[in-house]
Amino acid sequence: TRELIPGGANILVTEKNKREYVRLATTHRMTTGIRRQIDAFLAGFHELVPHELIQIFDENELELLISGIPEVDLNDLKANTEYVTYSASSPQVRWFWKALESLPKEDHAKFLMF
Repeated sequence: TRELIPGGANILVTEKNKREYVRLATTHRMTTGIRRQIDAFLAGFHELVPHELIQIFDENELELLISGIPEVDLNDLKANTEYVTYSASSPQVRWFWKALESLPKEDHAKFLMF
């Protein structure tokens, strides 16, 4: 167990401070709690790609550079979509698929991320 703030073990989580607790717990689990692993990954990554070459990219651009644009198979997505209240033949659902099919491939990937 780690204290997220000094004396944290003696502080109860209440309605008033729960947002701060969740923020601190999330930060700890996603960064400070795995700092050694992150540093090791970055050291290895920067052996392959020097920091100076990638610092001009934001996280979205870097992800696109590394992974490319994912290919989304809309037919597969349609075939494996489960509907609640609606069905595949509902007008709203048909409009949805028609709208999604009209978008460029890059937007299909953005839709899945959403």
